[in-house]
Amino acid sequence: RNAFGDIGVKMCNTLLPLACTACLAFVLLAGLGCLDNLAAPDKPALPATLNWGASSDSSSDGEAVEATRLSVSNATLDDLRSRLKAFKFVEPVENSGFEYGFNGAFMKQLVSHWLNKYNWRVWEDRLNSFPNYFTRIEGLKVHFMHLKPSKKGVKKRVPLLILHGWPGSVFEFYKLIPLLTTPDTDGLAFEVVAPSIPGYGWSEAAKKRGFSAAACARVFDKLMVRLGYRQYYIQAGDFGSVIGHVMPRLFPERVLGFHTNMPAQPVRQPSIMIQTILGSFLPEGVLFNRLDCGKLFPTWRSSATRFEMGLAAYIIEKFSVWTLPGNLFAENGNLVGLKATFSLDELLTNVMIYWTTGSITSSMRLYKESFGSDMEATSAYQSMPSDVPYGVTCLAHELSRVPERFVRVTNPNLLHYADFDHGGHFAAFELPDLMNSEVRAFVRAAEKFHAEKRPNKFEGVKSEL
Repeated sequence: RNAFGDIGVKMCNTLLPLACTACLAFVLLAGLGCLDNLAAPDKPALPATLNWGASSDSSSDGEAVEATRLSVSNATLDDLRSRLKAFKFVEPVENSGFEYGFNGAFMKQLVSHWLNKYNWRVWEDRLNSFPNYFTRIEGLKVHFMHLKPSKKGVKKRVPLLILHGWPGSVFEFYKLIPLLTTPDTDGLAFEVVAPSIPGYGWSEAAKKRGFSAAACARVFDKLMVRLGYRQYYIQAGDFGSVIGHVMPRLFPERVLGFHTNMPAQPVRQPSIMIQTILGSFLPEGVLFNRLDCGKLFPTWRSSATRFEMGLAAYIIEKFSVWTLPGNLFAENGNLVGLKATFSLDELLTNVMIYWTTGSITSSMRLYKESFGSDMEATSAYQSMPSDVPYGVTCLAHELSRVPERFVRVTNPNLLHYADFDHGGHFAAFELPDLMNSEVRAFVRAAEKFHAEKRPNKFEGVKSEL
């Protein structure tokens, strides 16, 4: 009896503190949840700069939209071939996979493919199969693709702004765009606008300090208005999602809904701050499930280089590991073979966009502007409540995860939240069919919401391009 009594005492001593902690956590959450709205940050002031071009450039914005053909000179391609032929390889640590960075042995295979099999002109033609345009906004020459559905079978056309991230480009959408512009059985099709973020690809980089996610959001809203879209939907991932989260807060009268595969963590909401702190040491199941626990507390590392193979290795390694974490331990990063998610041609085309436009440095500068000097504003936008309809697609291997209840704190009109047991960070590139279905499901829910709660909200499509 004494033995059993001792066991009972030990169990009480072990479980009682845990139970008390859990109870205290839930009491705190209940109270702090009421304070979330009171603690919502004020809307930050937008950057005062309205001309991000060089001070010596007196070009005015105007309203002109010019069709263009994307092209790389033969001299640029010849220079690249010379560099690849002269590249000196470094032998990797044995059996290290990608744990020490891009595997040197596989790099030989990549260079061989780049030199002997890859044909930029084929992929250049594919990029030009989409209508490409330039327009000048706030002093910057902005590149974008603009695609409309054919009239056959279309009963409803919906404007959709899709935003890429880093280290991606508009090329990520080359398989998704045709799906979006094709009408489904209900006749729903999208008019798609896919811009290159300023400083990425063919969009000019800002020449002045302070071009942050908020500044970019203003540029993209002006782009949509210039094209005749007074109201529109947004889909975005990665850094495009950072920009996308700002837009409903700045332009709620124009953004009809925002769908993302990388929801924001509203860290400045009191209840979420407490849950995150407690969840880092409480057992699974008390505040977060297993998937939440593995994704909420990550540590990121990155480095950069400006040489052609360094650039390729840096970017392609992200497409390997951010798509499936287990690829870190494969000698070839699962970049070839039956387990490959993307073809080497696809990956190299994205690298070529960065290389031929010289945009890797300017693309990373946007992080400095948004999470450096403008970090306070960026986190404020992500923590501000918005009643604009919101949709989330959670893929299993996304870099970070935001539980549904966190999302609802700042997005009360969360109309779509779907969990999947597969998929990685580059959702549109990896799973175009799934993302097409997800975007359509969200837009249908949002259209129903507007019809019931906000009649006459949707003004229709007015583009003349």
